[in-house]
Amino acid sequence: METNDKLLKSFFSENKQEIADNGFTQRVMRNLPAQTDRSWIVWVFAAIGMAISLYFGLSTGLFQQVLLIFEKVSVYYLLAGVFCFPLVGTAGFYAVQNRNL
Repeated sequence: METNDKLLKSFFSENKQEIADNGFTQRVMRNLPAQTDRSWIVWVFAAIGMAISLYFGLSTGLFQQVLLIFEKVSVYYLLAGVFCFPLVGTAGFYAVQNRNL
């Protein structure tokens, strides 16, 4: 599979032909309709999700239970868990980036 990819890349790089643009790309880009900004949708759904989570967390007593669990756990275990977040996050990021290769 890799040899086929290398052969294809070398073939296309050797037989590459440039086509004159003559400003075609700029004319097309100017005539495209402007896109509307819809980034507010993400913030609305994030706020709704946080409100629902907060409601369920307070109404079911989940937050109080979590605090009781943290009171019984040694501070060293909590610190170890907090310091492992960057390691796990970096490993996950590295795995996602290399999955596409």
